[in-house]
Amino acid sequence: MYQLNQKDIKAYREEILEKQDGICPVLQVKIEEGFATLDHAHEDSLYSETIEGQIRGVLNKYCNSLEGSMRARFKRSGVSGIITFEEFLLNLYTYLMEHRHPLLHPSNKPRTRKLQKRSYQELKREIQEVNHYLNKPLKMPDYPKSGRMTKKLKELFESFAITPRFYALKGKK
Repeated sequence: MYQLNQKDIKAYREEILEKQDGICPVLQVKIEEGFATLDHAHEDSLYSETIEGQIRGVLNKYCNSLEGSMRARFKRSGVSGIITFEEFLLNLYTYLMEHRHPLLHPSNKPRTRKLQKRSYQELKREIQEVNHYLNKPLKMPDYPKSGRMTKKLKELFESFAITPRFYALKGKK
């Protein structure tokens, strides 16, 4: 097997990238300029039967970094004495895709969505317009401090056929 010189890395990376049609084999997207990395096997790549240092291809640099970080974390986990990294990844993929139970974990209780103030204002305008013609005006409840939809607001949205909009849920509970 031939040892690549440091000065030849760029040209060889470009050659492989061209053979890959500019696509990262892991992410399956075009590798943007400046984001291509020449990937190589490490000493623990037993499953793939590659030689340490053997070039595998060109990856997006973030993808390559993630693979290296995952491999290092795998080694430290204690699982590496039981199974190879590659077998672990294959088994993990199968597990994630095929194992499903019909129950939700208690730590994943759905969070209550918050009503958009813009949506509340839309309802308020409709009520003000209708109140202009009524002898006994409808009472508009205040926007709830919690931002959560109240029973009264829900009834009003339904009676005016307005679909309430909610803020997107972000982050942890």
